[in-house]
Amino acid sequence: MATILITHGIPAEGFYPLAGHELIIPAPLGAFSMADLEALIPAADAVVAGGKLPGDVVRAGKKLRIIANYGAGYDGVDWRTAAECGVPVTNIPDTVTRDTAELAVGLMLAVSRRIGEMTLRARQEAPEGLFGMGRYMGQSLRGKTLGIVGCGRIGRETARLAAVFGMRVLGYSRSGADAAVCQPVGLDDLLREADVVSLHCPLTEETRGLMNAAAFAKMKPGSILINTARGAVVDTQALVDALQSGHLRGAGLDVYPDEPHMPAALLTFDNVVCTPHTGTNTAQTRYDMAEACSRQILDVLAGKRPENIVNGL
Repeated sequence: MATILITHGIPAEGFYPLAGHELIIPAPLGAFSMADLEALIPAADAVVAGGKLPGDVVRAGKKLRIIANYGAGYDGVDWRTAAECGVPVTNIPDTVTRDTAELAVGLMLAVSRRIGEMTLRARQEAPEGLFGMGRYMGQSLRGKTLGIVGCGRIGRETARLAAVFGMRVLGYSRSGADAAVCQPVGLDDLLREADVVSLHCPLTEETRGLMNAAAFAKMKPGSILINTARGAVVDTQALVDALQSGHLRGAGLDVYPDEPHMPAALLTFDNVVCTPHTGTNTAQTRYDMAEACSRQILDVLAGKRPENIVNGL
C-alpha cells in the first residue's frame, strides 16, 4: 500500500482508482500549510500537487516516486529540484483544455457585451436608467479579430470556439501556430491587429511580464485583454494604466500574480471582469483531473513510465 499526499481539498471521488492506498487529504476546500506538507511528505510515495510545492518541501520527500501536478500549468512546483532528486513531475493538459477555453470565450463575451457591468448596474441602479435602445451598447464578437498568444491545446481550442462566433483568429507561439485553426503571425503584428488578445502561454522567464506597457501600447485602441493563463504574464500596473487611459476597452481575468489575492485596483473598473481562477472549476473536470493524476501515480507504482512528464526524467 502506497501513501498518497494530496495538497488541497480536491473533490475526492475522482481518486477512486487509488482505492486500497492511503490518501492523506485535507478537508474539502481546505489546504495543507507548508509546515503541514514538510511534516507529511517524508512518508509519501506520491504527491498530488494542487498549488505551490517549493524545493525544500520536495527535498523532504525522501520516498517520493512522483509529483502529479493537478493541472496543466506546473510553475508552482519546483520541478528542477524534483529532477535533481530523481522525481518525475507530471501534468494533465488534456483534461483541462475545453473548460479553460470555454471560460476564455465566456470572458470575451462578458467584457465585449458588458455583461459584468450590466449585472452590477442592475443590482445597484434604478431600472429606468438601464432599459432602452442605444444605452450601454456593447460590441459583437462577430467580425472581430482574436489574437491567441500561446497556441498549445487550450489556445487551439479557444481558436476553434472563437471561429464559431465568426471571429478571424491570429496565433502566435514560439513553437509555431497551427495554420489549421489560426493565421500564424508575429507577436507585434498580433498585438497591432487583434480586437481581443487572449493569453494561453505558460509562465516562464521569457513570458513573465510579457504584457507590459510597451505591449499594451502596441494593442489597438479599444481592444480587450483576456488572461486565463498565469497572472504574472501580465504587468498589473501597466494593465491598470492602459485601462485608466481608455486605451483598452476592458479586460477579462481569471488569474493573478499573487493568488488568492486580486489586485485591488483592477476591481475598481466596471469594464474588468474578474473570476477567481475558475478555468477548470467544473464538477466533471475536477473529477477527470483527479482520475488522470491517479492513473499517472498507478503507472509509477507499477514500474511504468507515466504520461506527460514535464521535468525531463
